Order: sequence, then structure tokens, then C-alpha cells
Amino acid sequence: MSTPCLELVIYKIKDAEKARAARRAAQELVKTYDGFLSWTAYDACEEAGLVADAVLWRDIDCAKRAGDRVMKHPVFAGLMAEVDGMVSMAQYQADRTVTSDAVAA
Repeated sequence: MSTPCLELVIYKIKDAEKARAARRAAQELVKTYDGFLSWTAYDACEEAGLVADAVLWRDIDCAKRAGDRVMKHPVFAGLMAEVDGMVSMAQYQADRTVTSDAVAA
């Protein structure tokens, strides 16, 4: 059984609109990769130009293979051109998940 892998990338961008368009193009590319489960793109609430991408993979091997592929693909180059600095990039495996006990009304 494989263990899901969360890839969390936090970075600064140059131009919000260009970066948004480039990130969406990259999402369309990556969703075709083996082991891809989801990609949620976040914009910082209180710091302009700071974004985070949370990409969920079937396992760490799929995440690593995808990382090798995206760095060579021209579609992904558009996103990289809008990056103004990397804050953090790493893959994670879940230790524990808790959910709310609240019941929807």
C-alpha cells in the first residue's frame, strides 16, 4: 500500500496575474501525471506576492518523478519565470489527521 505524499511549495511571485495564469497552465499539465491526486493553489491572506501550492501525490516516488518532469517542460517554465524567490519546498507524509466533530446543520 502506498502512502500519500503532500508536496508543499511556498514562494514569492513577480506579477500576480501572470503568475496565476502560468500556475493554472502548470496545473493542467501536472494533473495528467501518474500518481497526481490534487493541487490546491493558495494566495497569502495578508502578504501580497506570497503563494503556496499544496500538491497531493499517490506516493513519494510519483512526486519525485513529477518533479523531474516539470523542470524540463516548457509549460512549467512559464510559472518558473514568475517566481521571485523560493521560501520552502518539501514533500511530507501524514502523521495524523483529525477532523471536526461538528455536524452540519
